[in-house]
Amino acid sequence: MLRQQDGLTQLREQFAQLPFPPHAIAALLLYEQPFGFTQQDVQDEEEVSTYCAVMAKQHREAGDIRTAAKFEVLGGRHHERAEKIAALLPPTTIG
Repeated sequence: MLRQQDGLTQLREQFAQLPFPPHAIAALLLYEQPFGFTQQDVQDEEEVSTYCAVMAKQHREAGDIRTAAKFEVLGGRHHERAEKIAALLPPTTIG
């Protein structure tokens, strides 16, 4: 059905009639699927972001401003990606 453009259009129209935003529906369909996002993906992206911040600091202190800037941009992208993925996941329970 999804390989055919008409089928995809019909599916989108049906989802549009529901009282939920499309990204929420997508998140529910992906939840606990082996190809969906997990909390581990969020953690991995945050760890890469933290690593980039450390590398940026080291390069800045060594006078390599250009490489430091690259790590800062890359770290920011990973942090933003973590936030986007986290927004798709159900809230985590603390306990």
